Amino acid sequence: MSAHGPQDADSPPSGRGGLRRRLAADDPEEDEDLERDEQAAAPVDRGSWRGMLRYLWPKRDLSRDERREVLAQLFPDSGETRRWAGRHFALMGFSVAIATYGLLNDSAAVVIGAMLVAPLMTPMMGYAAAMVMAWPRRQAWSLGVVTTSSAYAIAVAIALSLIVPAGPGGGLPGEVLARTSPNVLDLFIALAAGGAGAYVTVHTRVGGALPGVAIAVALVPPLATIGILVRYGEWDLAAGAVLLFLTNWAAIVFAAGAVFLISGVTPRARAVRYSRRIKLGLAFAVLVVVVIAVPLGVHSAREFRTASVHATTAETVDAWIGDRELRVLDLEIDLERTSDQIDLSAVVAGPEQPPAAAVLASGLADALDREASVEVRWVREQPSQASASPAG
Repeated sequence: MSAHGPQDADSPPSGRGGLRRRLAADDPEEDEDLERDEQAAAPVDRGSWRGMLRYLWPKRDLSRDERREVLAQLFPDSGETRRWAGRHFALMGFSVAIATYGLLNDSAAVVIGAMLVAPLMTPMMGYAAAMVMAWPRRQAWSLGVVTTSSAYAIAVAIALSLIVPAGPGGGLPGEVLARTSPNVLDLFIALAAGGAGAYVTVHTRVGGALPGVAIAVALVPPLATIGILVRYGEWDLAAGAVLLFLTNWAAIVFAAGAVFLISGVTPRARAVRYSRRIKLGLAFAVLVVVVIAVPLGVHSAREFRTASVHATTAETVDAWIGDRELRVLDLEIDLERTSDQIDLSAVVAGPEQPPAAAVLASGLADALDREASVEVRWVREQPSQASASPAG
């Protein structure tokens, strides 16, 4: 992208030109402020924390043209905002439609297609870039775009799900339920994807990797899931989908902001001059990530304990059956009553009578180191044979 010098005040903006043409209509002082920082050397005060910047700040700093090429991808031309909004919300509508139909059809492949079409990553990257550039107006603009787009996506999903059945038997598909129970791994995925998205934005020559980033961090499917669940009155499940989307949002902003800062998108002189504002923005992003990480961590720990109990219970039941010709028809485990007790209800079938329930209860108590209450029902199965000859 070629550099552009100052233009006449009456010269209209055209194309995807330099940052001056992009920002002048909104706040020309902002561009002049940036140019001043680009031309200035970063001050170094060895007697304060700022003196550490020369050791902590990466030696790489984007050139003026590289910086403008990066920012041009994230913010629309001042004279093209309406056209940009039309394209953005059209793509949002298409992606939400694909995601909603894919979720209701329980098709993972279709949901992946919706992630590729969704344009929501760009304003999220714009918010992160504006945060580390100390541009509060563009930060607010990007936040408004993400918020409006999210509400729009939920409304479209509600409308579309009104005319589509939930699935065979009226139950919710697995693709919908899969987005209602986020865990701490979803947070780590979003952090990695946010960093990757910012890296791809800075290093445009690897732009082919952006579709992979879009797939890795699902933004539109959780919004479509919220709309579907609201339509069916599943408010508790919808809250889980909301938490998943907020997890992705917060993690992407923090990781992308850190990568933009490290990659030299913010001039060093600007990073020092607006260090307080940038630090506050990053600190707030970290706070949001930590606040979200707490319930995710608690939920993940609970899921891990539950999975461990289920696996141990299944092994204990298999050992209890032994070599007998019995099969388990149903196994229900209740861990909600108390934290130090397990209630097990088992239904087994076969020609042989199972061992006493007390044996299973004792085995579970020893294996899980907690009290165990067991109820066993046996369905007796006996082979039946017969032969017949044709009549007459």
